[in-house]
Amino acid sequence: MFNQFFVPHAVMPRPGRNSVKITAQIVADFRAYIPAFANADLWPDDMVIRALEEADAETGPRWGRYRAKPASIKAKGMYYFAAHRLLMWKRSEEEEDAGALYAVSSKSVGDESTSFAVPSVSTDDLVRDGDLPMTQHGVEFLRLRRRASAGPAIV
Repeated sequence: MFNQFFVPHAVMPRPGRNSVKITAQIVADFRAYIPAFANADLWPDDMVIRALEEADAETGPRWGRYRAKPASIKAKGMYYFAAHRLLMWKRSEEEEDAGALYAVSSKSVGDESTSFAVPSVSTDDLVRDGDLPMTQHGVEFLRLRRRASAGPAIV
């Protein structure tokens, strides 16, 4: 008999736990997949591990199982979310308010002036997507999230 509430442990993590144990190999796979994070001096392992743990929590059972090669949608989602998180953490260290990017439409320094194309962002967008549209990796994560959530879930 089919039990609609039963989800195998290979797909669904137990409550309070991530589904993927972040190992040195997964960190290496992330660095190989997104080479901008290959420098361990700029991007220490403990920071990358924390970002990948958050990414695992963001990519639930609908994303399938983690597989590094070829990268599954779960792996790609984790990599792009972690890359986005790492960049936003770096921005917050360098800037007073990394989230202010949404509000900037032009910038002047001396007699130099630059204007930016600023998307109109609604409160619903901010609630649903947070700061993900602020990096190319976040935008790629959003694209994958739409794919992962499309259609019925198979359990």
